[in-house]
Amino acid sequence: MIIKERFDLLRGVDNILKLSQRETKLNLIENGPRKIFVNLELEKGRISHFAKQKAFKFITGKRVRQDLNVLNLKTYSLPVSFNKTNKKIILNVSPFGVDDVLTSKPGPINLYTMLVYGLVFDAMVRKKLVIPVNFHTPISDFFVSIIIKFFGKQYGLLGSFSSQIVKLKFLTNVYILQSFFGLTDRTLYTKASAASSFDYRTVEDQLRKYNFLDINDYIRALSDFGVLPNINKHIFAGRMLNGLKLDFLPAFEDLSRFMAIIAGTSVRGNSFLPTWVEKYNERAYYRILDLIKKIF
Repeated sequence: MIIKERFDLLRGVDNILKLSQRETKLNLIENGPRKIFVNLELEKGRISHFAKQKAFKFITGKRVRQDLNVLNLKTYSLPVSFNKTNKKIILNVSPFGVDDVLTSKPGPINLYTMLVYGLVFDAMVRKKLVIPVNFHTPISDFFVSIIIKFFGKQYGLLGSFSSQIVKLKFLTNVYILQSFFGLTDRTLYTKASAASSFDYRTVEDQLRKYNFLDINDYIRALSDFGVLPNINKHIFAGRMLNGLKLDFLPAFEDLSRFMAIIAGTSVRGNSFLPTWVEKYNERAYYRILDLIKKIF
């Protein structure tokens, strides 16, 4: 598994933070974990979710102060991260337009979603949950369904027999296998071919022009191979931003974020992650969610 340093679609926003003790202290919300607990306790009876038991056990446990930093990071645009310096989950309230944990904002459901997101992200970063390489298939299928949803009509990908869908599946599998799982040898193409029914040998020389660790090259390949002609990073990011919200974008670039964000989308009523994404490919979505549930 590869953990990305920063996100291109978010113009260089860091994935995992490296905050010093001083930086953490300056941005720390006093009694942050306690405030989250109080907010969640008020809504406990209304929360129905597979992670509820572990999430509440975590936020009420004696070790929570050692495992969680609740911060107000005004210069960081994401609500969840991980501090590599002190090995703690970071919940950041700043994206919600507040500088403290209030009763109105971020709100109990958003706080619960952040907590679930953080617990999954922590499990992925610390490798408590290891995703097998063969699990690339439902992830790639989910990506393909999203791309068809947002670009299908414009690029003629809606017909089930479109000649470009096979290429889309192949290139997406290559990207997921290399960018998320780190495959670089010949099995990269053979696995992607098997998952998409596309013969990579016909384009093997052309494939070597791209570094599929980088989402920019994935997007460039989608254009060059005629799947999404003239698409570029700005068009891709803009369309996804409009349809899926800013906080979903990291899911396109990092496996840890992808799994954590999918976990967050399963929490109904949150306001910062799209809870409707399951509709794009329910079979793939629930296969992914079933794996996430092993953490809890």
